[in-house]
Parts: sequence; structure tokens; C-alpha cells
Amino acid sequence: MIVVSQKRGLVGLAVVLMLALAWLLYKTPPAEWDRARQLGEFIESKGLFGGLIFFIVTALSTAVGLPRQLFAFAAGFAFGVINGVLLSSFGAICGCAMTFYCSRKWLSELVLSRFPTVVIALNKLITKDTFLKILVLRLQPLGTNLITNLCAGVTVIPAKLFLTSSWLGYVPQMLIFCLLGAGVRINSNTYLLYSLSLLSMSLILGAWLFKRYTNQSADT
Repeated sequence: MIVVSQKRGLVGLAVVLMLALAWLLYKTPPAEWDRARQLGEFIESKGLFGGLIFFIVTALSTAVGLPRQLFAFAAGFAFGVINGVLLSSFGAICGCAMTFYCSRKWLSELVLSRFPTVVIALNKLITKDTFLKILVLRLQPLGTNLITNLCAGVTVIPAKLFLTSSWLGYVPQMLIFCLLGAGVRINSNTYLLYSLSLLSMSLILGAWLFKRYTNQSADT
């Protein structure tokens, strides 16, 4: 009973901390939000052509490691929630695919020599329930997207499986930050609170699922 109470206490503390973080972000948004706002304003000024510009910029930028959440925010600001999620998530997965295939075809030796422990850990992680584990990994907003894509390219995971599960794992975060961008655009506190609440829940749920699956992999 004591152990259960301690776990519940930790979960409660995590919820409080995440909500506090969300409120702090709401009151004092990071500098990157201003850059995303500027990007959104630029895209909007280009009309329909702005969508193509945005897609290309998102794909190329996320391929070299820039945060996809930044582009989701800009997409929400410029295009609204639904169109923003579609454009930003497809742009991000194209960037992911570029990095993945470059690693698999041309950079495998370099990646293996530079990140051997990450490659080994990924290969071990995906031995069972590969689709779900990659999806859960993508739910982590604080992970290193570039290194994951590079190292996945030299694992045994099929490209189609990796990209499909990655895209589905991207969507929740893209929705959160598109809501945030749309909320800033129309000055909607409701949108902002929705997005920050979803961010808090996704952090907690993602961390719990990731820990569960990594523990299962360690036991096998």
C-alpha cells in the first residue's frame, strides 16, 4: 500500500509540475515562439503559394534537426488548426524520411561509429511490438529527433513501418502546437489552455508508456 501511495504521489506531483510548466509557458512564452510567429506571418503573406513554401522549409529544416514543434506553431498561426496539422506533420515526416534514407544509404558507417549505443538500444527496443514502440518514442517531445532518425536508418526496422509509426506519433504534438499557434493568432485563451493542457497530459502519458516499454525490453 505504501508503494502504491508513493507512486500515486509521484504521479500527482508530476501533474502539478507539468501544469505549472504549462502556465509558465503561457505567461512567458519562449523566444522561439516569436520566430514561429514571424514565420507564420511570412507564410500568410504569400497566399496559396505559402503552403508549398512552408512544406519545403519544414521538410528540409526538420531533416537537419530543427524542432518540428516550431513549424507546427507557425502552421497553426498561418493556416489554422486542421490545415496546420496536416501541413506540418507531412512536412515533418518528409524531413524524417530524408534523414532516414540518407543514413541507410550513405551514412551507415559514420552513424554506427558515432552513435553505437543508440543503434544497439534501438535494435533491442524494436525486437517486439515495433510499431507501438516507435509510436511511443515519437510521443516524447524532449527527445533528439535527428539522432533517432539517423540511428533508425542503420537498424533492421523496415522503412515503411518506421515512417508510418513516426507520423502517427508526430500528430498529437503537432496538434498541440498548432492549437497554440492558432490561439496566439486569434488571441484565444481557450485555445492556449487546451494546447497547454494537452501538452501536460502528453508529457505524462508519453513518459509512462516509454518507461513501460523500455522496462519490457530490458527484461527480454
